[in-house]
Amino acid sequence: MKIPSAFSGRRVLADRTIRRFVLVTLVDSVGSGMFLTASVLFLTRWAGLTPGQIGTGLSVSAVVALLLSVPITVAAERLGVVRALVLLQVWRGAWFLAYLAVDTFPAYLVVCCMLGLALRVIGPITQSVVAAATPKSDRVTTMAMMRSVQNAGFGVGAFAGTLVIGAGSRAALAGPIAFTALSLFAAAALLRGLSVDVVPAASIRGSSAWRHLRSLRDGRYLLLTVLSGVLVLHMTLLTVGLPLWIVEHTHAPPAVVGVCLLANTVLVVLLQVRASRGCDDVGVAGRRMVLSGAALAVFCVLLAVSGELSAVPATGVILLAAITLTLAELWHSAGAWGISFELAPTDRRTEYLAVFNLGTILQGIVGPPLVTALVLPLGTPGWLMIGIIFLVAAAAVPAVTRRPSPQDSRAAVE
Repeated sequence: MKIPSAFSGRRVLADRTIRRFVLVTLVDSVGSGMFLTASVLFLTRWAGLTPGQIGTGLSVSAVVALLLSVPITVAAERLGVVRALVLLQVWRGAWFLAYLAVDTFPAYLVVCCMLGLALRVIGPITQSVVAAATPKSDRVTTMAMMRSVQNAGFGVGAFAGTLVIGAGSRAALAGPIAFTALSLFAAAALLRGLSVDVVPAASIRGSSAWRHLRSLRDGRYLLLTVLSGVLVLHMTLLTVGLPLWIVEHTHAPPAVVGVCLLANTVLVVLLQVRASRGCDDVGVAGRRMVLSGAALAVFCVLLAVSGELSAVPATGVILLAAITLTLAELWHSAGAWGISFELAPTDRRTEYLAVFNLGTILQGIVGPPLVTALVLPLGTPGWLMIGIIFLVAAAAVPAVTRRPSPQDSRAAVE
């Protein structure tokens, strides 16, 4: 019998390790929210960087993470996952402090790459800890709860950062960045002393770790990583595509952008756990991905329609589109957690989770130029084209999850 999500959530929070991780997530996200409100202004007004240089730094950081995150994640297991997380939080805190000394593009590039790589390594290691610390039936619920808390903390941090940076002085802009560093040091302190048993991956027990990354030869898992990477484009659509479309291609007031982002944050906080119900089953998780692709396609149609309307109806259609996009995000997150957990071999879980995370990293590289250089300029045809891509990618997920992997086939023979 399935346990209702409310009771499942209470059971999850009864575990001391998970409660600590939820608290760490809150502390981390409040700091991150404050940082994002101040970082661009600090870098442009006081470090003298151009928006183009900032964008280039983020792109280079994503490429570095794409190339190095998997081997570094696997190697980090040698330290023990909790110790690795503590060191990574301290590492991030130190590099956030280094932001305050940035005054040239090369310096910014180094800081950006070091922070981006650490962030991409923390994700799969945290998932691995959740998998080890909770029963199979609670893993997706735990990730959903942490994501709800993350969005709430991010919203609080962004609001606080907005209040602080209003003064416009260097100290006002540097304050949120320094606070972010302190929040990460606090997160590291909260993680110390936790005991979680994660068996080191088989790929790092030998002397030649990089040659034994079996995940990179698992065709099914790699294909699911790509399909998930297509659907995770909802991140770029929310932060880049939707705002630019509203401002440049519709008659809706620009303030609608803020309303859409606020609605997204609130809905994720309220609905992520509910949307994740049952996704510990890979079949259910695959169907959630199909729902996500369908919602993304509807979002694309709604945005295309909004460009042809006057201000009031366009605003209504855009708000409906933002809600649809949020549903796509909720269903994708739930399905991706379920699939990535269930199809990763136990003795290589962290390695596989790091590979699955490459879909998100790749989207961060390809997504912004795809949306800004292709979809938006084409208008309605662009939205319809990408909507079809979403439908095709989502429809393929259940079939691929049912396909046996090379490891499954070998196990059956043996």
